[in-house]
Amino acid sequence: MLLEGIDEEEALEHIARTAREVADADISALALPGMGGDLFIELAVGAGADALLGTVMPRGGRAWTVMTEGRGLLTPSLSRSRTVRVPVMRSFGPAMFAPLQTSGRGVGVLILLRRVGREPFEEGDLATAESFAAQAALAYVLAEARHAQDVAALLDERERIARDLHDLAIQQLFATGMQLETVRRRAARGVDPSELLSIVEEALDNVDGSVRQIREIVYALRDPDAATGLTERLRRESSLARTGLGFAPGVVLTLDGKDLGTDHDIDEDQLDERVSPELTDDVVAVVREGLANAARHAHASSVTVRVSVRGVGPTGSVLVEVEDDGTGLPERRDRRSGTGNLASRARQHGGTFSLGIAPDGRGTLLVWQAPLA
Repeated sequence: MLLEGIDEEEALEHIARTAREVADADISALALPGMGGDLFIELAVGAGADALLGTVMPRGGRAWTVMTEGRGLLTPSLSRSRTVRVPVMRSFGPAMFAPLQTSGRGVGVLILLRRVGREPFEEGDLATAESFAAQAALAYVLAEARHAQDVAALLDERERIARDLHDLAIQQLFATGMQLETVRRRAARGVDPSELLSIVEEALDNVDGSVRQIREIVYALRDPDAATGLTERLRRESSLARTGLGFAPGVVLTLDGKDLGTDHDIDEDQLDERVSPELTDDVVAVVREGLANAARHAHASSVTVRVSVRGVGPTGSVLVEVEDDGTGLPERRDRRSGTGNLASRARQHGGTFSLGIAPDGRGTLLVWQAPLA
């Protein structure tokens, strides 16, 4: 989840919830380093977990010792311990502290708590928690590394764009300015205007060329896949989704009712020509979100993406469907940012978006539609 670029808070909450279920704990919390080097409980799940949020773990205490030494710790009962220095922690019984550590680096501490009177955690519980916490820490560090790599790639891309602007567009504009300066000097000497016409026309062509180059450079900055067609980008999304789903999703592309995979009278270029670059970006984003939702929530054994393009221009349309055979929509959905973005993308084009139960009563069907222009 972290490597897919999902919201960090959602991924950490998933870690805490999973650990709580596996350990049969009442509350699971994550203590992470914050401002000033202090260790804070930044996330907690379970009944009464809100009371722990924001708690500062004292230096030299159990959490700090676990993070710095890299070894887990069991406590039979915090309520009966004389060394507990955080008042809110004294309301709990058995506790378990597991380090979020990888390659000797402490990322945080996983804290699992049970109510007073419940049975203590066992050594086997601690071994499981330590293993899980180590995997979570590795994913966390890898996500940080990926973010740093993305930042470095962004800086490299900016340098490339600066070079392109200087070497291509600016140099051509400078040459155009020299041409116009020649026209000005010759006109001042009284040269026949007809002799200057070819120079002016060439200068205008150069200006048009500069404008096109600047547009291409700006668009490449906004979308590095700008030069890639819709068909290729959808295949790439399908390939990337394989890891999260555990299998390759099916992709069906049709143009005016004809399947690109079986009808040899049509080709990919015809599909790409119908859909504008801006609409292509949104179609790819819809498919990506649909596949990500299926991977995270559906527990599906098959997922099919259908993209259908009909007609041309304002009277034409593109229809995107992502259907899975999973568990269907959850009864409670705390986060709606992803589906909210899909609805917003549809509204921007004057289209529609819906998310509901698949026609056969199993799984989920995402439907997104927009006019071609």
